Order: sequence, then C-alpha cells, then structure tokens
Amino acid sequence: MSLTDVLELNKTEMFAKIRNGLPVVQRTQNLLDCKDDLLFAWHAKDSCLLVRNWRSSLAAKVNVQFQTLIPSCFVSLEVDRVLASNEGSLVALSGPRGVVIMELPRRWGPDGYYKEGKPVITCHSFGLDTQLFLKNPHLEVRQVRWHPHSVSDSTLIVLLNNNTIRVYNHSKLRHVWQVGPTVLRSGANNSLCDFGEVAVDFDIAPAAKPRVTEPETAGNNETTLDKSNKTLVAAKSLPKQERIEWPIVLLRENGNIYILMTAVDSENTRLQGPITITPQAHDNYGLESCALMIIPSLPPTLVIAESNGKLHHALLMEADATEKSFSEVDDFVLIEPAEYVVHVLETVKLELGISASGTEKGGDNCPIYLKRDLINELRYFAYHNAGLHAITVSFIAELQRYLESESDEDRLELAASASAEYILCTKFDSSETVNAVFGLALLQIPAGMVLLLGSGQVISLKLVIDAQLLVTPNENKPVDPEVSQQESGPAFVDTIKSLLQRSVNQPILADKLSSPSAQESYELLNQAIEVLREQYLKRHDLVRAAFTRHINQIQLKKEQQLQEIQNLEQERELISERAHKLAERFEEISYNQELLVRKCNALMQRANASLPNNVIAERQFSQEVYRLNKVTQSLAAGLDSVKKTFNKQRYHISKTQDDLKKNAYELPEKQHRTITEILTQLTEEIQRQITDVKRINKIVGI
Repeated sequence: MSLTDVLELNKTEMFAKIRNGLPVVQRTQNLLDCKDDLLFAWHAKDSCLLVRNWRSSLAAKVNVQFQTLIPSCFVSLEVDRVLASNEGSLVALSGPRGVVIMELPRRWGPDGYYKEGKPVITCHSFGLDTQLFLKNPHLEVRQVRWHPHSVSDSTLIVLLNNNTIRVYNHSKLRHVWQVGPTVLRSGANNSLCDFGEVAVDFDIAPAAKPRVTEPETAGNNETTLDKSNKTLVAAKSLPKQERIEWPIVLLRENGNIYILMTAVDSENTRLQGPITITPQAHDNYGLESCALMIIPSLPPTLVIAESNGKLHHALLMEADATEKSFSEVDDFVLIEPAEYVVHVLETVKLELGISASGTEKGGDNCPIYLKRDLINELRYFAYHNAGLHAITVSFIAELQRYLESESDEDRLELAASASAEYILCTKFDSSETVNAVFGLALLQIPAGMVLLLGSGQVISLKLVIDAQLLVTPNENKPVDPEVSQQESGPAFVDTIKSLLQRSVNQPILADKLSSPSAQESYELLNQAIEVLREQYLKRHDLVRAAFTRHINQIQLKKEQQLQEIQNLEQERELISERAHKLAERFEEISYNQELLVRKCNALMQRANASLPNNVIAERQFSQEVYRLNKVTQSLAAGLDSVKKTFNKQRYHISKTQDDLKKNAYELPEKQHRTITEILTQLTEEIQRQITDVKRINKIVGI
C-alpha cells in the first residue's frame, strides 16, 4: 500500500478512465465530491459521472466496481465543479457557462449501489436557464451552493458575474436577486470589473433571529361593496408572521462584504453593506479577493481568501448601531444600513509552492478555493494550482469554551493563532508548468481525503479527526486555579510542543507532468535536506536535550524522595515503639486507678460506719441489712439443694416410666378381639337387666 494512496485508487479502473479524459487546461477545479460512502468523479471525455464505494475499497474488498451515470440531456458545457446536494438526491454539474442538475437513482442491494449495482444508468437531468447563457456570451457562473434549509433538498443558489443570484427549485426559476450594480459591457471593456465591484463568491450564514413582518391587509384596508347584500364589509388585518432569514454573505473582488437578508420562499430581500471591517488596515483586506467561506461558530467565522495567498479570519458580529452605506454605485440597487460588523482577528500567509532555493516565491498569484471539514469544525482546506493546505482556526475552540463556561469571572482571550500545514505541493520549480488540483473530496468515518491532480495522479490520505486526540488524557483534566498559580513554570509537555513547533513543514511532493532536470532535482534535494535539518532534526536535538535535563531533574528528585522515604520509615518505627510503650503504661495506670477507687470506697464505708455521731437507727438498719444478706445467702443455698433434689427425682420418675412401658403385657389381636366381644355382650346384658328392673319397679310402684 502506497503512503500517498491508502485507498489504492490509482490502480482502479475508474480513475484510469478519468485519467485518459482529463481537461487539457491546467487550472484549479473540483471534479470530485463525496456523499456518505459514495465517491463521485466527473469524466469530461464521455460527459458522464462515475461513482465508486470508497468504504468497500478501504475494507480491501475484491472486485469493487464503479457505476457510470449518464445524463439524459446532452451536457455541452465544460464542467469544473461537482456538488452533491445535502441529502444526496441531486448532483449539480457546474461550469463557467451553465449548470446541469442530475437526479440520482435509488439505492438498494447488499453494498448499497444504485439500482443494485447496474454498471450503466441513465439519469434524468436538466439544464438551468440554457437560453440565458446562449443569449449572453459574457455571462458566467461564479459560485453554486445548495441551500441548507431546503425541505425538498432541491433549492440551488447560483451566483453570476452580473451581480445577480438566481434561486432554482429543481428546474424552475424561483427568484432573481440583484446583489450589486448592473455590469455594463462595451465590447471587451467592463465598466465595473476594473473597480472590483463584481461579486466573486458567497456563502450562507446560520439563520438569523426571526423577523416579524408588517401586517398585511386585505384590499389595502379599503372598504369594498358587497353587490349581493349591498353592505359595506371592512377588510380585516392579517396577523403578524415571523419569518426566518438566512444571511447570504457576498464577497466582491475589491474585498467589500455585503449581506443579503432573505428567506428561501420570499421575493423580498434586504441588501446591506458594505460591512465595516475592523481593525482598519492601510492596504485593505482583500484587493484580490477570490473566495469566501463561513464556519458556523458562535459568532460565525468568516474566511476571506486572496489570490496572493493571504487568508483573513474574522468574526461576523451584530453591530451596536446600524450604519449607512458610503459607496452606493448603482441607483437601481436599494442598500439598507448594515446590521453587522466584521472584525478581523488574524491573517495567515500561505506558501504557494516552494522554490528550488528554499525561499518563498514572490509574485505567484493563483485562485484559492476553500472547503470546510465537516468532521472537525476548527479545520478547513485551501487548494490551488500549487497544492493543498490544511488550516486550523484555534480561536474557535476558545469561543466554544467561553460559551460553555458557567463562571461569571471567565474572560475571553483569543490569543491562540491559527496553524497552516502544507500537505501537498505540486509546484517546486521555477518553470511555468502547473499541476493543479482537479478535485478534492473529504471522506467521513473514517476521516480522509482524495485529491485528483492535473497529471492524473490520485492521492488518498487518512486524516486525524482532531489534533486534541493526540494529547495525553492528563492534559484534558481540570486544573485547580490555585494550584496552577503556584506552579513556577510551564508544563513540560507545553515546552516540548513549543520546541517542536515549526513554521515550515515538508509537504508531499506530487509527481510532475514532466521529469525535472538534474540541476532542479539537486536543488530540490538540497532544499528538502535544509528543511529537515532546520525544522525537524535541529528541533529534535533540542527536544532530546530538554528530555535529558528533565530526566536528570527527575532522577535527583527521585533520590531525594527515596532518602526522605527512608527517614520517614525510621521515624515511623520509632513512633510505633513509643506508641506501644505508652499503651502498656496506660493499661497499668488504668488498673492501679481501679484498685485505688475500690480501696477508697471501702475506706469511706468503714469511716462512715465508725463515725461517733452515727444514729442508732442507721446502726440498726445496717445490722438488719447484714442479717438479711446472710438469710438470703442461706435461702439461695437451700434453693440450690432443692433444685438438685427435684432434678434427681424427675430423672428417676422418667426412668421408671420408661421401664413400665417396656414391661407392659400386650394381648394377641385375636384374644383382644374375643375379650372385646364378650365385654360388649356383657354390657348389653347388663343394660337389658337394668331396663327390666326399672320396668318391674314401675309396676310394683316402688
């Protein structure tokens, strides 16, 4: 398995087919997209969409086939952007001269392919405003985004270079919003392009608080005449309604930022701007602005990219008071006072390629494209003609910590600076040869990325979801503020991190379209060796020295602690011996104390009995008590002797009864039955004679 192709996509038939039909023009575009476990790739030569299950490739399954999705309509435009919808039901194929929507089929089967793995599928597709682009040869598409609040997952927002935004739902045009002055063209000259008043990018911010609309009235509150009843009926006012507005942040080429407040299903829009940018800078923030992206933090984070490699990180916050526009250039566009303000926190300068001498090349300008990382909201990616960067915005984590904190004394300090890592470099010589990024797709669960370069090479890498996962668990434990204040210096882990922190990293060098010369290869090797020495090996030596010092300190502390432990063991033995002696002494003293108490009581009784002033009654009472004590003792002795005699007699009686039971004579059953019958007859005869005697006595009269 290659280190730069963990999914081994270069060997697949799908990318071999794409490699044979790549566009000739080398400019940055995005022909890849990923939704769940499916990887989409546009094949320009056959004008079709190829789909592959990338998770099956990661699981090392054999015979993982790809599917070919053919649009039902003819796609004549040059596609430079593939964008799947939020739910994965539609795919937008965008190019400078139009947009085509392709409906994706249903998925079923064991591996979740479209139509149970059918190799070629014709999908229903339709173009958006095809006649509009045919009639306007200068009209171009600048940006395409799916609306996040679309219930049917079919609302597409398209920004054109004439400062208009067109909203589509499936194939129907819903709204046309003017977001800037009308671009007037006279031949090849542009009246506004030279001033940078054309919108180049937009993004959708999180939904704003609901806005209460004005009450609408039926018939404009006028009285109407009912012809049937000839009575006047007053129109009733409709109740107020709350409408959720989605701020659409627009970026113009001159760096000005506008916000379009609108709902998805509303014709009414409110354009605000240009938004005040603080702190003010002498050279402005975006004279060559080319891209805009919003990270949905609280407040939202704006990323503004310039073609010279600068990235501005700012916060979009609500203004204390609305500000009116100071540069209205079109009388036909109504601009409201701005309710927001943009505060720039930091600026990151990207290195657009590395030169053979190891210094940063000056004057290299190329469009920069931004892509959010959906797994880690602190990170996003910037790709361009010279490769790929990964940027981590550190102050977002501080914002989250501050919002989740329940302490009233907690303070917000956005001191952490962003970090930019050069992951892939495709330009490392002074030639004009460009190996642009043709596609970037971010994979989820597990996290990874797939890049398609202009040379046809495919790079697939695994990504760390969060850099904090690499930190030891002890660092994430809560620290007592009092203990932290008592610490004399920074933690050792922080010291090592600061020593290992580097300003320049050695990116992955992509294969070039043409083999470099020996001189260029030698200079590039020297530059790589210098970076490794200065930014890697040297810092590792510093870390090794820091570890040596730390280990020596730990050993000294260990020896000291062992000596202290030995002293404490000796003191514990002494204390144990003393405690044992004290316990024995305490028991002896307690016994002696008890004897003394008894002696004192006896002496008190004798002294009390020998007192000369003792009365006769008390002396007689004491004698009577003494006599009763003796009588009681004699009675107790007699009672014991009686109990012994009683127990002896009861024993003899029980023994005698047992002997009688043993010596008792028992008649045989036949004799017992005969005697019983004789006795029964005698009883009946006696009873009969008694009856006769009573009868005779009655007769005689006795």
